[in-house]
Amino acid sequence: MSFMKKIIGYLLLLLLVSFQGFSQTKFKGVVKDDKEKLSLFGALVTISADGTTAVDQATVDFDGTFSLTTTKTYGTVEVSMNGFISKSFPFYGKGDESTIDLGIIYLEENTVTERDIIVTTSSIDVIKDRKTPISSSTMRNYEMREKVSNKDFIELTSHMPGVYTSRVGGGYGDTRMNVRGFEQNNISPMIDGIPVYDLEAGIVDWANIASMNDVASSIQLQRGLGASKLVNSSVAGTFNMILRDANYDKGGFLYNATGNNGYRKFVGSYATGLLKSGFSANVLLSATSGDGYVAATNFEAYSYYLALGYKKGKHDFQFKVFGSPQWHNQRMSDISLATYIERGNGVDDPNYKYNSDWGYLDNEQYATKVNFGHKPLGIFQWDINFTDKTQLSAKLYGSKGTSGSTNFSGRILGASGNQLTNEVGQIDLDFINQYNSGEVAEYFGSYYQRDPNYADVDGNLYYINSVWSGANTTNGISLLSEITNQTFYGGILNLSTQLTKNLKLNYGLDARKTVYNKTRIVNDLFGADGYDPDYFTTPSYSLYTNNTALPEPILDFTKKNLGATPVDYKYDAKIAYLGSFAQIEWDIWRFNFLAQGGFNRQFIQRVAYTLGEYEESVPGSDNYDIDNNYSVATSELPIDGYNAKFGVNFNITSKHNIWANTGFVSRPPVFVTVYSGLNNDINPNYRNEKFKSIEVGYGFRSRSVSLNISAYSSDHKDSETPYYTPELGNFGTTSGINRVNRGIELDVTAAPIRKLILNGTLSVGEWKYSSNAIFQDLRPDTSGNLLEPSILLIDGQKIGGAPQLMASLGAEYEFFKNFRLGSNIKYSDRMYSSPALERYDPVFYGDVFAFKAPVRLPSFAVTDAFASYRFRVNVTNFIDLRLNVDNILNRKYISESNTSYQADSVDPSTYDPSAPSNATFRDNGNLYNGLATRNNAFFGLGRTWNFTVRYEF
Repeated sequence: MSFMKKIIGYLLLLLLVSFQGFSQTKFKGVVKDDKEKLSLFGALVTISADGTTAVDQATVDFDGTFSLTTTKTYGTVEVSMNGFISKSFPFYGKGDESTIDLGIIYLEENTVTERDIIVTTSSIDVIKDRKTPISSSTMRNYEMREKVSNKDFIELTSHMPGVYTSRVGGGYGDTRMNVRGFEQNNISPMIDGIPVYDLEAGIVDWANIASMNDVASSIQLQRGLGASKLVNSSVAGTFNMILRDANYDKGGFLYNATGNNGYRKFVGSYATGLLKSGFSANVLLSATSGDGYVAATNFEAYSYYLALGYKKGKHDFQFKVFGSPQWHNQRMSDISLATYIERGNGVDDPNYKYNSDWGYLDNEQYATKVNFGHKPLGIFQWDINFTDKTQLSAKLYGSKGTSGSTNFSGRILGASGNQLTNEVGQIDLDFINQYNSGEVAEYFGSYYQRDPNYADVDGNLYYINSVWSGANTTNGISLLSEITNQTFYGGILNLSTQLTKNLKLNYGLDARKTVYNKTRIVNDLFGADGYDPDYFTTPSYSLYTNNTALPEPILDFTKKNLGATPVDYKYDAKIAYLGSFAQIEWDIWRFNFLAQGGFNRQFIQRVAYTLGEYEESVPGSDNYDIDNNYSVATSELPIDGYNAKFGVNFNITSKHNIWANTGFVSRPPVFVTVYSGLNNDINPNYRNEKFKSIEVGYGFRSRSVSLNISAYSSDHKDSETPYYTPELGNFGTTSGINRVNRGIELDVTAAPIRKLILNGTLSVGEWKYSSNAIFQDLRPDTSGNLLEPSILLIDGQKIGGAPQLMASLGAEYEFFKNFRLGSNIKYSDRMYSSPALERYDPVFYGDVFAFKAPVRLPSFAVTDAFASYRFRVNVTNFIDLRLNVDNILNRKYISESNTSYQADSVDPSTYDPSAPSNATFRDNGNLYNGLATRNNAFFGLGRTWNFTVRYEF
């Protein structure tokens, strides 16, 4: 009995010691920033026993709260977040299950770095949660590097509400973006608050900033009117890309990635941090290459970034240079569903990787659609803090470089280069080369030989190509590049002053000058002796060039036309811009009011050049330029634009807020709409585009949920689209395009249990044309008169190019410390084709073959997945491993189409105008997934993967 008492006593003592050893201390608190008093979701709370090694960690929830339990009886609690100065608290627990309430912890913004979307200059406009009444989505640098995989960086926005991205033909950097049913030429891309959209054609060139995810501290898509103070081109949204400052956190990283189809990427970066002298530097280099998922879409891209800074007292200087020289092969020619089926294994297994823009020349792969460019951007920024309430931001910027893309020019026996394919659907470049050079050339069992078209004084015979064909169906085929030599520079001056505790005023000036020098150069003569550059008249063939250049970027960005000779045409598009703007913010009680307004005046001018190296020049003329080209300039044409926006946010409680905004924009037409042809004639029907919008929204923040809902209504009137062909240029316009875009959007992120994060989005739109449009061919007839305009029957038709119903659901779970698995699925439906509006002309095309309505494309769902693990090398160094698999189920889906052949419309392949009735596509069995196989389409990419290793030091 005594023995048993001893045993029981020892067990009770051991149990007591065990309970004492496993006693826990609980910490709770709230983390906010010290300026805006906003919750810092994502901040990290760490407990360490020795001040260096973390033993317990927790992440701050959406409402700023955190709760963390530890078995340690003493140590340090540290609260940290990138972009803020960390705070530490020593603790000594009592070991009695007590709770230590740290209260509200305010973190001070660290001006040495940039937190996600908080910036230190007033010249960059960003949206603040629960304050700015604008719908937005933000992605921070660490999110970009995790999710970009081997996608184009612009595809990072595809899971934001209202956003649809398509890889188009599948080439590197060719992704297009659609926001709320608006094409990307209605989006204003900005780098550090600087507009970088193309004023000449209105296009957005993502390929030449495709490495932006490497150098950006964050990106923010502001849907609708946006928050930019500048009078910019945005009617669908503003896409703000914010570069890292020179005084970023000290340290660096090495990054290596590999993926499907030979994908390779290497990045190296280092930042000095802010030195005691006030100087700082940040540098990055990267190289990316691959064979491309689609056949023959090889690519190479490089990027460089240098930021230098100096901070002393009230002054902060930043100088940044970013460049991304690249070339990539493309798939851009139209491909019908019937062709995919023919080049694949039947209707059940079409070859969706098929590419008609390449072939073999002398047994070497040769791409005939190549995009290339190098347009570096330089920024100098000076911020002066006169007082705590007044800041002046002065920014100067400039860019100079060349970009281009290749196209076939000319014909052989009436056929263009893309029509001369072999039995496997590749371009027969050997036949073209032999025929151009005058050899006997065989094509599908028949033999052809070209006649020479020029003889010099010594009787030597030449084979000269040209773009002009006239009645002749053979003028030789060449590969040409359409070249843009771009120069732009400007400045932004912004004064920000806190007038009272609740009233803040911003106002300033925005000025810039842009010159686009446009021409063509010869890349390959394919065996011919030369190329006649005369675009507009019957060629004499006595004036020709054999000067060629490879379609690839050059580091010497001051060198025009890649050093080659201009052919066919040459002109300058000059746009000078001067704008003023003002913004006022008024915070009173729980209300936040925002009002913006701006006015600008553009001066546009066109300078046409004759190619003086070949034609008679006029040496006595004042317009005789240094390139020995005679020029004729129009007078400067002034066009005004303006906008006004007003919004209000109301914070009902600390969890609920509602907001609304409204505004209008009058946007000047782009250059090619005013000068629609390859001459100095002005389009007589040009006018400003008008845009009106109203939007309301609701937000909810709690410890475990972040929810946003918005509804919008947008009216876009008097839009105009140039009619363009590679051979003829811009020779007509479609005007009077009016549309109404309405919809609702939802995004939610939730953390229902520890280590699990759920997210979802929903976008429902109703996008329609609200009137018929007019097409005007600007080429005069034989009498010099314009043809009668055509009425395009589009009133009430659906707007295509993006799904009008999109929903996504994602989940991410940390299975054990620093090891995470996640997946995201996105469903798209109610998507319609986006044919050229000219095809809705029942007079020109005839009532049988004019398009009646866009085609509804099949719905689809794409699932992406990832796995990641981070491990510590030492106190400051980490290695991140990540595997991304996109479209993990390898779904085949149509991502876009530019035609509208209905399944029950007449099949042109069996059409007989004398028959009482004709068979439809459905009658003939020419359908793929319910679509007529005559429709052109591009398929989305199948399964792709990417594995990355990142070493931080």
